[in-house]
Amino acid sequence: MPGPPPTGPGRGPRQSRRTLALVAAALVGVLAGGAVAWQVVGPDEPSGSPAASVPVDGWPIAGESRAVTEVLPGGNLEVTHWIHAEDPIDELRLTLPQLDGAEVSATDVEVTGDGRAASGPATVARSGATYAFTDATRIQVRYLMSGAVELSSSADGRGLATTTSLDVTATQARDVRVVRSQEVLSLACAEPDEQPVPCGKSEGDDQWRVELAGTGAGSRVLAVVTVPS
Repeated sequence: MPGPPPTGPGRGPRQSRRTLALVAAALVGVLAGGAVAWQVVGPDEPSGSPAASVPVDGWPIAGESRAVTEVLPGGNLEVTHWIHAEDPIDELRLTLPQLDGAEVSATDVEVTGDGRAASGPATVARSGATYAFTDATRIQVRYLMSGAVELSSSADGRGLATTTSLDVTATQARDVRVVRSQEVLSLACAEPDEQPVPCGKSEGDDQWRVELAGTGAGSRVLAVVTVPS
């Protein structure tokens, strides 16, 4: 999914930070005394999109995909995608999201097609990366993503993940996203050129899940988390 337009020549660091702050404003509230709450909706409040009732472990059914993001100490993200295509495919492309004020990178990339290793780089370049394999319907993608989590300056240990995964081709019509951390306070979803809106549902203090479908399947998912120490 394409991200917001890249920072142009006339948009310096100050403008980039302002743009990122506007996105973050959709996810934060101010408590009495000025402390940042970093929460959109609580576990007992309605979500923008109901979560699926199916388990998050194991392969999804044909025509579905799933991405599980684990927040690591320090704010790096360990991401695993399971893509179960109805028709065989022989290529998959990963792209770094373009986010103002954030330099996202992806390393330790592993892609398999029907259990066989795909050919492609271990690091995703700014121009993206392509992975080839023999016709496959079950594609697994794993990588370590850095630079996506912005730590709060007013709430110790809190972080805003401005994205929780790379842009991946072959996303299916039904796409489940799961975010896990020491504590996950909320998720927000952003379709291209749209502001983030609350989405998903808490499945305990350490996990949120959202089901995306149709045109929203490629949405960017943001998360407010407590980063493990």
